[in-house]
Amino acid sequence: MRAYIKHKVAAAHFLPKYGGPCKNLHGHTWLIEVWLEGTMTKRTGMLVDFKDVKDIINTFDHTTLNDQLPEGWPPTAENFARALYALIPFCVKVRVWESDDAYAEWYEGA
Repeated sequence: MRAYIKHKVAAAHFLPKYGGPCKNLHGHTWLIEVWLEGTMTKRTGMLVDFKDVKDIINTFDHTTLNDQLPEGWPPTAENFARALYALIPFCVKVRVWESDDAYAEWYEGA
């Protein structure tokens, strides 16, 4: 069984070790895409409850990623995708859109 979820959150970040303008605090409306794969349960007929996945993603809504990602992880789109991948059950790929034309992916085997 495969499932797909798309969800948006608003979150801020800053990249203190970066030399460009992103070293300053700024925010994005992040579009998160999640690909899930596994065996659906006979009891529910679902692989996962979409609401549960959205609840995980929503823990980042209206936060500062610098405070949310593991210690030592720069709060980049790449690491945001990596963190979501680790938190979401049955996840095989996460795509994090920082803007309309730029995204990062973390996927099974990365």
